[in-house]
Amino acid sequence: MSTPFRRRPALILPIAVIAVIAVIAVALVGCASPGAPDGSGGAPERDAVDSHGAAEIAEPARALVIVDEHGGTALLDLGTDGRTTLAEPGSERIADVEGTGRFVFLVRDDTVEVIDSGRWTQPHGDHSHYFRGDPRMLGAVDGEGRPLIGVGADATVIRFHDDAAVLEHETLTEGDVDPARSELDGHGPAIVVADHLFGATDASVETAGQPADPCQGASDVDLTRVGAVFACDEGAVLVRREIDGTASSESIPYPVGVAAPAEALAGRPDRPDLAGVADGGAWLLDVRERAWVLLPSDVPLIAAAAIGDDDARTAVIASDGTVRVLAPDGAVLARTEPLLVDALADPSLGERVQLLVDGEHAYVSDPRGGAVHEIDLDDGAISRTFGGLHPWAIELVG
Repeated sequence: MSTPFRRRPALILPIAVIAVIAVIAVALVGCASPGAPDGSGGAPERDAVDSHGAAEIAEPARALVIVDEHGGTALLDLGTDGRTTLAEPGSERIADVEGTGRFVFLVRDDTVEVIDSGRWTQPHGDHSHYFRGDPRMLGAVDGEGRPLIGVGADATVIRFHDDAAVLEHETLTEGDVDPARSELDGHGPAIVVADHLFGATDASVETAGQPADPCQGASDVDLTRVGAVFACDEGAVLVRREIDGTASSESIPYPVGVAAPAEALAGRPDRPDLAGVADGGAWLLDVRERAWVLLPSDVPLIAAAAIGDDDARTAVIASDGTVRVLAPDGAVLARTEPLLVDALADPSLGERVQLLVDGEHAYVSDPRGGAVHEIDLDDGAISRTFGGLHPWAIELVG
């Protein structure tokens, strides 16, 4: 179980002072209409630059963070194809890589290195704001045991063997890697929702002061537009922030008779759907409807990620090396040629093949070929291949 996570005390100002500050802020900044881009695909909209050197830009500054087997890290700009080295390889292998869309976490045994990519999107109602600054290494968080990462809306939890290190994203923007620590039972992932730390034990998802939700074998936790979702043997546990600021949780069980649950769920950031590999196809979880749909496949699947669009499409990697886009009934809407046959044939590399999606493209790593493929989700065409890489793990930022 876990305890409430309390943020650092905020500065309390008189109501009148707050009102004056708010009026000034709206007058000076507001939500100005985006200026015309200058053709660079990421030029500043205006001269305003925040205190950390990041400027607001007209379009998303999309990039891939490419991490090799020993932690050598490069930033691949998807607008310019430019490459920037962020970290040199070390002696220890990388166990995992996770990200928030801005911050990237390189997981090793007993430690997690934190990178600020300097690129992010800030949703704001019916539109978004985009920012770009200089990437930087922020530091590392140490603990005992292989860490698990739980990315929340405002904080990321690094779950070690018997405790959790909570990194507030606002603090990370200041370049400060200074986690709050909480003791936790069990060994599953954890995440912060509504200032409460929810942790998976061996049998449930719990937080202090609330009933536990059954969750055997929790293997993953993902953030969606609806809330945080733990992947469990029985289905999923959804944890969400209510309108009054409190947190609630509920179970979303699989249909009766499911023998092989999805070990991991994945989807497009800030969308309501998740997907995972199933026995005979893929599971699509519509978090808004609290409903699982089985997408049948004629070949076994290696990876799945929900695109989260109005057509409820799902991108998958099939065991024949193709990348496919599936409809909600499992029909193949688009597919590539067999891109990944060699990588999937090598057991040591097959598990390193990764699939990421945004609204238009899938990004698939090929550790055997030393490349990342950009695939058009509408027709399955390979729009670009980035070669000369060592993609042990990849993350999409911007």
